[in-house]
Amino acid sequence: MTDISTSPPPVARRGQSPHGPATRRLRLTSPSGWTTAITTAALLIWTTLTAGVFLDIRYVLAALRTTGASGLSPSEIFAHRPFFYRWSLAGLDSVTGGSNAVREALLRLIGIVLCAAAGLLLHRALRRRLPERDALLVSGLVALTLAFAPVIDYLQPEWFAIVFATVAVAAALGVHRSRQATALAALPLALAVLMKYSTAGTAAMALLVVFAVDRVRGLLLAAATAVGTGLLFALSAWSGSRELQWLRDMPHINAHALGKDPIVVPDLLLRTADYLGDRIAVTPVLALLPGALLLFAATLPSRRQRAEAVLVTLLLLVIALAVVVYQGNWFAYHGESLPVLAAALTALAIGRWYGAHGRPPLCLTVLALLYGATPLLALVRTDVDTDVVAWLASAAALLAGAADLLWVRAPRPRALRVPVALPVLAVVVCLAATVWPLSGVRVIEGRIVTTNAELKAQARSAEAAAKQVDAELPDGVPVLYLTFGQQAYYIDHPTACRYPFPTFFNVPKQLTEVPSLESTRENVRCITQEHPAAYAVYQPSWLSLGIIDPRIAADIRRAYQCPKPVNQQLVVCTARR
Repeated sequence: MTDISTSPPPVARRGQSPHGPATRRLRLTSPSGWTTAITTAALLIWTTLTAGVFLDIRYVLAALRTTGASGLSPSEIFAHRPFFYRWSLAGLDSVTGGSNAVREALLRLIGIVLCAAAGLLLHRALRRRLPERDALLVSGLVALTLAFAPVIDYLQPEWFAIVFATVAVAAALGVHRSRQATALAALPLALAVLMKYSTAGTAAMALLVVFAVDRVRGLLLAAATAVGTGLLFALSAWSGSRELQWLRDMPHINAHALGKDPIVVPDLLLRTADYLGDRIAVTPVLALLPGALLLFAATLPSRRQRAEAVLVTLLLLVIALAVVVYQGNWFAYHGESLPVLAAALTALAIGRWYGAHGRPPLCLTVLALLYGATPLLALVRTDVDTDVVAWLASAAALLAGAADLLWVRAPRPRALRVPVALPVLAVVVCLAATVWPLSGVRVIEGRIVTTNAELKAQARSAEAAAKQVDAELPDGVPVLYLTFGQQAYYIDHPTACRYPFPTFFNVPKQLTEVPSLESTRENVRCITQEHPAAYAVYQPSWLSLGIIDPRIAADIRRAYQCPKPVNQQLVVCTARR
């Protein structure tokens, strides 16, 4: 970003920063350093052991495991996620073992290792362009934001895309020669694009950061990434998968994508504002962004640099939100890049404030601690609109930044000495607000839908229902799944269908073009084949035969006889012979 030089920072006198007077390093040998390190480690251990993974991740894992048991590779199956994401998650899953709870904890642990590796690479790159303190703060808080990502974000394609984009930025800015830097950065940035295709927005944000620092490297990286993305996509299409078919068919089952309905600009802007409020409520660190931007800009020496900092930040926000608006589902994880941006900017603000004034932005620090210790969603339930609370929290951060500006300009006999580790601890606590049991996982239009505790209760309920089904099935028998992936995740019987969960069936009747898609016809063939699976597991709440296309419902009824569910989430159907 602005004011990041293209050469190593000048050597400072002992006790001074290249950008201002006193510098304070993060020292683990100090009491505050030990406190920060131990608290961070304890919170990471807590989230690793207790958080688990979101149902979307269980959906993909179930698709990989149930089809893999029948000899299908990740290249060959449909899991509503592209080729490279399927292989990425399959690679992580392949090194786990044990019960589902153990495997989920191991997946989270491997994710933390990936975050740490990306953070270390970013730190190494930023040391060439920033003071040591600032480089450590930015890289550390970026890594911790990913590590403390709420369960709805963790290991999603958007999360992987940010990890890859962070590595790409580190390579682009950290390697001395431009051509080598571009070559090294293009591969991870192309992978960031291919995690979900819509994650091209994340890659664009990374390109903008590189361009803001080094124009030539930014342009070279954009060109190399375009070429690399095309080559990797061609590889995915050639490798036995059906990526072209799925890429063509999937937009037809998204009834909410931009352009499906007439665009009403005021309504779209209002919904975007609601989404931002929802996202702030899920990840309170995002509320710090206005105050952090104000403080960061205030440390820059010229009006041009301040204008550039504001412009680059606003462009990053627009790109991040454009991805959410385009997909039209308003899922929280579509905006995973927003809290990472907020954390990075907060780190820059803290670091530069120390460099300029020798003390922390105390008001913003206290506010970060407050947002972490008392998560926004723990304060409200059904009687208060969380959007209002979230926007008030953002306004409070802006006021806190203004208060810090006024405070530093006021004459004082001596500076307030606060170790750098304490503001870091406050931000870490703010990041960890996502793991508390009462913190929200899903917030929609200002209302809490699911908290962490409720999500775990839902998972226990799904597991209990799966155990009842498993007791009715012979050991290891292949089945046809007419369920969502989380249920199959706990049942874990193999399936021979490359579409393990018939997503193309589960669409409203008004989407009349879906039954004619090749992917839908393949779903149907798995039911109507000459020798279908002897058993099917049916989830009426997910695939209501009265709502889906009547012809598909008739095919299911002709192939299988299903008992009427009586207070059951799942029923076992038998094939009609």
